[in-house]
Amino acid sequence: MGETVRVLVADDHPLMRAGICATLTAEPDMMLVGKAADGDEAQRLCQECNPDVLLLDLKMPGPSAFETVAFLREHCPQVKVVMLTAYDDDTYVHGLVAAGVAGYVLKDEIEEAVVRAIRTVMQGDTWFSRTVVDKLARPATTEVPLPEQPALTEREVEVLKFVARGYTNIQIAESLSITERTVRFHLRNVCDKIGVCSRVEAAVWAGQQGLDQGEQNDPMP
Repeated sequence: MGETVRVLVADDHPLMRAGICATLTAEPDMMLVGKAADGDEAQRLCQECNPDVLLLDLKMPGPSAFETVAFLREHCPQVKVVMLTAYDDDTYVHGLVAAGVAGYVLKDEIEEAVVRAIRTVMQGDTWFSRTVVDKLARPATTEVPLPEQPALTEREVEVLKFVARGYTNIQIAESLSITERTVRFHLRNVCDKIGVCSRVEAAVWAGQQGLDQGEQNDPMP
């Protein structure tokens, strides 16, 4: 291949982390630039080490995977995120894809898939495990009860549309010419009204309502 790919591994399980690192160091076109054991460390090392790809465990202490993806879109937009997880729950899959991850690798196939996933995303494509692809091919589901007609204001709908399309709070604020604090206020109201507890669930709900489709000539961040 061409230039060496700089990879940061974030996983809180020492044996899993060591195994992934061993796999990467055996590849001549890949360089391990750091290892993180929680979300805070993953965010910090992404800023310090400037990786091309972050291999991010879904379940770690500290900030959630969704929060880390949002952080990187604001502070390290050049980093491509590939999720590493044993979970293929619909909510996580649809929510993180909406957030902009470049890949989603299930841990039972890491040894054979992780290197391929890294090379694929570095070529500008996405890479998802077969199970994940099957889930993306059908509508998202969630265990959260959904109100039939939540009374969202026009502004709340606008904010929710941007969330569903993977915009960060800062990008939403710039697009709507409002403050980031106002965006957070509207998003809290949206979550309360539609009966969900997280940004991921809000994005999934919006996708079910068809709100995740970008407007014509509306550039993604």
